[in-house]
Amino acid sequence: MHLPISKISVPLLSLCMLGVSSAAIITTTDDGSIREGQATTVQDSGTGEHLYVRKDNSGNNDNVRKAYFKFDLTGQNADLTASATFTTTISYRSANQNGNRIFYFYGLDAGFTPTGTELGTDWDETALTWNNAPANDTVTDIDTGFDNTASLIYTASNQYNSDVGKVYTITIPTLGDYVQTDNTVTMMISWSDTTQYGFASKENSTVTYRPTLEFSQIPEPGSLVLMLIGACGLVFLRRRK
Repeated sequence: MHLPISKISVPLLSLCMLGVSSAAIITTTDDGSIREGQATTVQDSGTGEHLYVRKDNSGNNDNVRKAYFKFDLTGQNADLTASATFTTTISYRSANQNGNRIFYFYGLDAGFTPTGTELGTDWDETALTWNNAPANDTVTDIDTGFDNTASLIYTASNQYNSDVGKVYTITIPTLGDYVQTDNTVTMMISWSDTTQYGFASKENSTVTYRPTLEFSQIPEPGSLVLMLIGACGLVFLRRRK
């Protein structure tokens, strides 16, 4: 007895769909914060639990801080045409604050090329400073901005309830727009208020607070061949029945 093609196609299609892509989650390889008032001093050096963000209304910008997160996709076979998710968690807050405030989430554009003293896409957390951080705007929008080699991905407003443990999940519409030639992705955060916040680093003692990037993976050619063989075997067995 031969089963109708429609009876075979449903499980076969399901099997193939499982192999189209799979989800992967990685944490940062490097992360750090920068401070204008200590422009040549490394703030984190890969040891701190918090990556600080802050605006300075004093006029001298001495306390402006921004946070950087780098993910390495080498060997991950990421689907660059699909969306991805950047997740980060508040791990420190200096004081309560009222009113409308904004967190700005940026991504370093694909094809970034450093100029002057800027670090490249392979920047190291033990060397990251205000003066050399990629895309850091040190002239026009010192408090919250990045230059035109980065793009604003998301703004989170009305943040007066941003307590420690609050999670921000940011959708990156197309991952490939931010993947560099060395397969890294750099995300940045700035903040519109003088209240100081800290986002968890990869060294944070609360493991679930640590920053992550979730994305889709494309199966390796060998995996696709195995799936095809398995699918053909399924068809053969069903036809024999």
